Amino acid sequence: MAWGKFEQNYVYNYDINACLDAVMRTGAQRKLKVKAADRNAYKVVFSTGMSLTTWGEKLHVALGVLPDGKTGINIASVSNLGTEITAKSRNEKNVREFINTLNTFLPPR
Repeated sequence: MAWGKFEQNYVYNYDINACLDAVMRTGAQRKLKVKAADRNAYKVVFSTGMSLTTWGEKLHVALGVLPDGKTGINIASVSNLGTEITAKSRNEKNVREFINTLNTFLPPR
């Protein structure tokens, strides 16, 4: 059981392919490793490295087209080892930092 899973949904007024490209650029800028990527299913899994306080985390990113034509993005951060005391705050920080960087590539319009 992962104590610290943190998950959020976001909506962007951009084409799904533009959003996927921005997600990949965000991962590269944040120096995340791509563990899995399926461009046809619009899903990407990134991983962070180990640090002094964690065994690393995985960021699962899934994109989909919403009924209004906008793109929905679900981002979940899960610890590799779900027993760390600081896992929840670390996973929340991962998602927030990822979104802050993503917003530089996909500014509101």
